Order: sequence, then structure tokens, then C-alpha cells
Amino acid sequence: MFKEHPFVRDKILEILNQLGWEILDIQEANELRDGTSGLVLKPVLTKKLKELNPGIIDSDKKTEEIIKRLKAVRENVSGNEETLSFLRGQKTIYLDREKREVNVRFLDFENPENNLFQAVKELVFLGDKFVRFDIVLFINGVPVGLVETKGPKVEEPIEEAFAQIGRYHREAPEFLKLVQFYGLSEGVSLFYGATWSLIKKNLYQWKGENFEGACQEFFAPKRILSILEDYTIFFRQDEKITKIILKPHQLRAVEKLIQRVKEGKKKHGLIWHTQGSGKTLTMIVAAQKLRKLAPLENPTILVLVDRVELEDQMVRNLEASGFLEIYRAESIQHLQEMLSKDTRGLIVSTIQKFKEAPQNLNNRENIIILVDEAHRSQEGSLGNYLRRALPNAFYFGFTGTPIDKGRVGQGTFVTFGRDDQPQGGYTDKYSIVESIADKTTVPLYYTLAEQDLRVNKKLLEKEFLEVAEKEGVTSIESLNKILEKAVRLREFLKSPQRIKKICQFVARHFQESVEPLGFKAFLVAVDREACALYKKELDNYLPADYSKVVYSQNQRDSNLLRQYYLNESDEKRLKIDFKSPEKLPKIFIVTAKLLTGYDAPILYCMYLDKPMKDHALLQAIARINRPLEDKRVNRKTAGLIVDFVGVFENLKRALSFDSKTIEGAVTNISQLKQLFAEEMGKMSPYIELAIKAEQEKSIDRIIEYFTPKKKRRDFIRSFKKIQDLYEIISPDKFLGPYLEDYNGLVSLYKILINAFGREEVDKKLLRKTKELVRKYTKATGFQTIPVYIIDEHILERVRKEKTSDKVKVIGVVKSITIYIDKNKTEQPYLIPLGELVEALLEKFRTQQIGAKMALEELLKLASNIEESKRIQHGLNLDVTEFTIYWILEQFEVEKENLTDLAKRVAEKIKNHPFWVDNPKEERNLRLKLYSTLEEYEEKMIDIVNKILDTLRRAKYENKN
Repeated sequence: MFKEHPFVRDKILEILNQLGWEILDIQEANELRDGTSGLVLKPVLTKKLKELNPGIIDSDKKTEEIIKRLKAVRENVSGNEETLSFLRGQKTIYLDREKREVNVRFLDFENPENNLFQAVKELVFLGDKFVRFDIVLFINGVPVGLVETKGPKVEEPIEEAFAQIGRYHREAPEFLKLVQFYGLSEGVSLFYGATWSLIKKNLYQWKGENFEGACQEFFAPKRILSILEDYTIFFRQDEKITKIILKPHQLRAVEKLIQRVKEGKKKHGLIWHTQGSGKTLTMIVAAQKLRKLAPLENPTILVLVDRVELEDQMVRNLEASGFLEIYRAESIQHLQEMLSKDTRGLIVSTIQKFKEAPQNLNNRENIIILVDEAHRSQEGSLGNYLRRALPNAFYFGFTGTPIDKGRVGQGTFVTFGRDDQPQGGYTDKYSIVESIADKTTVPLYYTLAEQDLRVNKKLLEKEFLEVAEKEGVTSIESLNKILEKAVRLREFLKSPQRIKKICQFVARHFQESVEPLGFKAFLVAVDREACALYKKELDNYLPADYSKVVYSQNQRDSNLLRQYYLNESDEKRLKIDFKSPEKLPKIFIVTAKLLTGYDAPILYCMYLDKPMKDHALLQAIARINRPLEDKRVNRKTAGLIVDFVGVFENLKRALSFDSKTIEGAVTNISQLKQLFAEEMGKMSPYIELAIKAEQEKSIDRIIEYFTPKKKRRDFIRSFKKIQDLYEIISPDKFLGPYLEDYNGLVSLYKILINAFGREEVDKKLLRKTKELVRKYTKATGFQTIPVYIIDEHILERVRKEKTSDKVKVIGVVKSITIYIDKNKTEQPYLIPLGELVEALLEKFRTQQIGAKMALEELLKLASNIEESKRIQHGLNLDVTEFTIYWILEQFEVEKENLTDLAKRVAEKIKNHPFWVDNPKEERNLRLKLYSTLEEYEEKMIDIVNKILDTLRRAKYENKN
């Protein structure tokens, strides 16, 4: 019963029903939405609009007006955002009697029981294409969610379900414009994501005690309403709209914080969410929810950062997420003025503006303070001034790095962690290990530069490590103060000969290891002068526009520093351009700017030539831990640090936190090499297979071995793992002994893709592997898969071929596929035939039929292709008529009716020339075709779907 997805679908429907969702059958749903092209359950929505808006919507005319506006939103992410505005009650209707605009409520968020929750299985939508959804979730008649299910025995079921969601966006955008989220399940796990945000890094697992528990938690009406009301964000950044639904750890932290404020007993909290896991967005959503919390009676939310640059960034992030009522403290006086005058809303300020703040500046209890990077700001007088000025406020500290309870972190734990001592001082914690496991961030690896480039250990110890451990390093600023005093260390780091050698190394390494992947890099220098020196020297080895220096400016700067100044607009533009794989620059040279807060997923490598430690080091290297999915570059599976200083020679000292809290933070790349060697050892049976096949100059042995689908999947899974490792490690002399065997595995992979490729996902070799193949792989002695001409002699040719039936099957499939791809626009009837070929191949792959039978059936199809031209000529049918004739024959329509019926159907289609691009005309056409084919009632819908889908595909292929 686990083979097909209906089991999973029906199990979820059962859970939905237990949770209070009404399950509608398809016929009832279609009646409520006026047929298969309807978007909403109109009678339900009409009734609920009247119930939720008494005195505002009291007539059918007004419901028609608001529903019409909802259905008219654009079929893109902007339209989806507008739909959410409707659902959140942010759209208005004009009241004549009051001569004003009034908000219209679609949902009751405060009282879930006042809403109607309904689910429909196998809902069909007829838009540009005919789409069938596994489960659609409606609230008050509006479709808000989709659930796509697969059987747990399907290979990569979540990948397949995710791909299906992508197809729905392409084929049914008119419906998806209303839907806000989707769920994916194979009956074991539950994943969710935001519609119109189809990148895998935004797909999250909802974890419960078990599958049923996860479904009960996620699909609970109250949870779904919270996702719609608070946890779905449309974020505007770099001139793009990004849709985000919060991750589980973000939801958890927000709800703990809100609950603590509601209860009012504990007024402090410390939230550690590791760098790169979305801490800023968690703060923003918490602030939004707090502002709406009725018991707080219009509170003041104070967001504190510790640098002007981060203040700018926080304001931009708040504006980008659509936050209203933002006030920025322009000065110490301005901040004190706003607080003393009881300003409500959200205030953004640096903590430095609390310097010498008067006692009891504001004694209100409905002030909530959210402190960003709390570990940096609570040591010393500023934290004391803050708490003295606002004695009754709530205090919540957020940090992206773990807090130690020693001298550096003690103040933070006293301030924020006092109410959570049983939980280790944290209200909520999301560790580095959890983040990597959830693929919220990628793992980081480091490699040490050669000894002659690294800093002398005694010098590093005396001028940096001892001082840093004594004074504590919580930020780039505190780090820079220590380094300013380390005169000899900075002189060594900036010595001309050393800079020259490092630039030569960086240029070579970037071109060989980073650029081929499509990624970019940071070169982190000890100070601004070092940045300028590096830029000047690096231009001798790389094009000048490859790199840019980003640093602050000072009136006393030398001409060298002034030479690389960027004005504000140029810096802003370059920071955007850097994030694109197709734009320059490729390397940023920095010392302080961009080492915190700058989020560029394309950043893969950090060349570290600045002594760093603890919080400052973790924050800096976290710039390279963002995952990236972009077809223009490699899969980003890791971030790489090249250490020119030697701080990672002693990892425990570089990151002197409790070992459990930083587990997995950064790993020596030597461990990847060890893993590569181990994985290559496991591949020895495949390597032997490749060697024997090459000796025999035949792929029969390979096809024979990999015919069972499981064997192919096992190999491909292992190969991709090794390929990912190779891409990170290469080029490296360590790989030398493995290259020949690795090439053999690549050859196997290419043969499998060539032979069985249509079923596999992500067929392309990654960049360095592809380059290796191009440069170094000798031509193999493998016999190639035969390709046959599709004509009346194909049977004779195939039978004469001296190879196994299995290879012939693959060859005939390939030959037919090539022929169909080449001729399908002129011969659309070949399109469904291609599907028959795929179905036969799948039976062969899964060993439902043997090679001999598969070959016979395929040769019949090949013969039919050749014969089809003669049949078409003999019947005197045009291309459209014959395509319909061919499809009707596949559905076993009686021979005596075929020709006449094909002509009648074709006539109806010709009378609707714009049906492909006009949904309304297509609906009218379908009705007429159903009438024409009504005697084939059981097959009628499937026949019409196949005919129109085939003709549509042919037309689109012709356009392209």
C-alpha cells in the first residue's frame, strides 16, 4: 500500500479532518467554485465576507466587487503579495453612507473557530493547462495551501514533489497567485515552503515526535492562521521581491518571546541563533507581533545595534519587510526626547546613544528592547545606562555567536540569561550543528597556507593571542583596538615581499579553485592600509576590475588609501553586483566593513590575513556559510577559509567556547581529503566494472549491471557525493593517485546518463569535473550506444547489430527519442508516442519486462513511426486531423469511427484558433469536445486532455 501516494494523501486528509478541516469531494468543490476554472469557493467566501464584515459588506453587489478584485491580482509574486494583503484585512471598500474607506476582513485571526477550514483532494484546475492537485486547503473559500504527496518508496520523493510544485507554478499561475504555502510529504516526513519562492534552501522540515505529530502541529488551524498572519514575509532587497515563510527555529523563538511578554513574569531572554540562520528576520517578525499585541496597549519596541552601519542596515531590513512606524534615533538627544515623550512604534538606535542617559527616562512596562549581537553591547557602562533609563522594560538579547560565561560573556548572561538558567541561560538556541543539518547554512572548511607565509608563532602569541585572551574580542571594533597596538605584527603582515607572495597565491588559487565553481571571495587584510597594498599588488596578477577595496574613509588618509575610495552610490552598486555570478567584482578586499551583516550567498572563499578570534572570527567566517542555488554556478556545498595568519593552527584557541556549542563550526579540509579517500575505496567495484568494460571495448557489461534501478540510484548517489568533494579539494596534489579511477567513475556516470538519463535529476557534471574530463580524460575504448535511422529497414539493422538486447533497447529508445525531438513540431502525433516509449523504457528499467520483449515492443513503435506517414497520406488527413486520429487509436476508439471522429474534433479546434493563449476560449472548446466525444464518457476527459496537451506542446515547441 506504500507504493502509491494516495495512501499518504488520504492519511493527511484523515489528520486534517481530525483537526477540524471539512473534507469536500471534488464534485462538491467544483459546484462551489463554478467549475474547474474557478479560483474560490464563491458561496463560502460570499457568506464569510458578510459574517466577518457586518454593516460593511451587506449585499451581493459588494461581495462581487471585493471577490472580483481578489481574482484580478497579477499572476506573479506581486499578485501573491496582494492576495495576502486581502487575507490580512488590509484592503478596503468604500462606504457611501460614511464616505470613507473601510478595511475588509477575509479571515478572523483572533477567533479561529469563526473561520471555515476545508480541504479538497484531487482538485482539478483548468487554466492554461489542465492541472490536478493532490490536496488544496481553503479557508473561508480562498485557496491558501497545497499539499503534494508521494509514496515513501519513490526514489527521492521530496525532490519529486518539490519539482511538481514548480510545475504547478508554470502551468497554473492563475491559481497559484492566491496560494500562500505548500506542504510536501512521503508519509514519513513533512516539509513546507512559500509559494513563489522555489529554491530548495527555502524548503524546511516541520519536525514532530513522528509523522502524524508533525502533521497535527503544522496543519492545526491556529498554526496555519499564524503562518498567514505573521510568519509569511515579502522582503524587498536589491530591487527584487523575495517571499519567505519563517523556519521552524524562527517560529519557535518568536513564540517563546511573545509568550514571555504576555505572561509578564520573566522580563529577560537570550536567543542564540547561529550566524546565517535568519536572526535579523526573527527580530523583525517578533517586533511586528509585539506591536499588534492588544494587551500591550500600543507598545514601544526599541531595537538596539552597536554600530551605525548596522543601524542603517536594520532600518533598511525593517522597511524591506514592510514594517510601519519606524523611528530612527538621530542623536543622543533625539533618542532621549522620543523616550521621554512616550513615542510609540518602533525605534532603531545604536546602544552608544544611551551614553549617560538619565535614570528613569521612561518607567513604562510596555517597552520591549531587542538587542542585536547582545554579547557585544552589555559589557560595561552602556548596558548599565540602558537598564537605568528604562527600568521596567522587557530585555531580549539576540546573538549569532555562542556566549561564554567567562569574563567576556558574564554580563550578557547576567542581563539576558538570568531567567533561563535551567536551560543553560538561553531562552532559545539554534546551534551550528542544527543549522548545518537543516541546510540552513553550509559547513565551513579551512586550510593553512604554507608555513613561510604564516605569522611567526611567538610574534602572534605575544602581540595578539595573549592580549586578545586578556581583553576579550567581541567585535571587529574591539579586535581592531588590539591590533592597533600590535605594531610589529602589522609590519610583518604588510611586508612587501609577503604581500607579493600572498597575491600570487590568491590569484592562482582563485583562478584554479574558486572561479571555476562560479563563486566569489573575500580577502581580509589586517587594516585599511593593508587592503590598499593588496589591491595594488593583486592588480599585477588579475584584471583590475576583478577586485575592489571596501573600507571607511578618514580625513588623514594617505594618497594610497584615497586611490581606492568608493563613493556611497558606487559602494551600494558594487555590493549588489557582487552577489551576481555574471557581474564584477569577483573579490572584495576588506578589513572591517562587510565582515558583519553583509549577506552574499555567492561568497565561497575567505582569504584570511587578519588575526581574529572568538566572536569576531565566527562572525567574519559566517559570511561564507550561506547556501546558494543558482543554475549559473556550482552547487554550493561548503565555504572555504584559507588561513595566512595561522589562527586555525589551534582551533580550540581560535574559538575558545565550550566545545559543544561550536561543534561543526569549522573543520580542517584534511578531513574532506580523508573522506574522499574513504568514499573512493567504497567505489572499487564500480572502478573494476569500468576497467573490465573498457578492456572488452563494450558497454554490455555496464548496461547489464545497471539495469536494476536501485543499482543506478546507489551509484549516482555515491558519485555525486564524491564529485562534491572533488570540486572542493581540486586542484590538489593529494588527488593525483585518484585521478585515473575518478575518471573511470566519470565515464560510468556519463554512460548511465546517456543510457538512462531521462529519469535522473541533475545530469550535468560539475565544473571542475567537466574541465578535468575535457583536459585529461583519454578517449575510452567503450563501444558507444548505437543510434539507428528510423525507416522501413530498422528491424533488419537492429537484428544485425552485434550487441546484447539490453544495449539494443537503449539504442532504439535513443534513436526514437532523437527522431521525435527533431520532427515533433511537423508531426505532433509523435509526442504521445514518445510517452509510450518512456513507459516501455520504465517497464524495462524496473524489470517488469525483459530486454527481448521491450525490444520487440520498441521496434513495433519504430515501425509505426515510419508507417504513420503512409497511413496519413492514405487517409487524406492533415497534420492536426492525423494527430487526433492517432490519439483516438491509442484510446482504442472503434476503427470505423476513427477518421470521421478525428475530422469532427479537428473542425471544432480549428473554429477556436486562439484557444492555446485564451483560457476562456479553451474552456468553450473543451465543452464542445466533451459533447462531440460524449459516447466515450469514461475516457472523454482523458482523450480531450491528451489531444489538447499534445497540440499545445507542439505549438509551444514551434514557438521556441
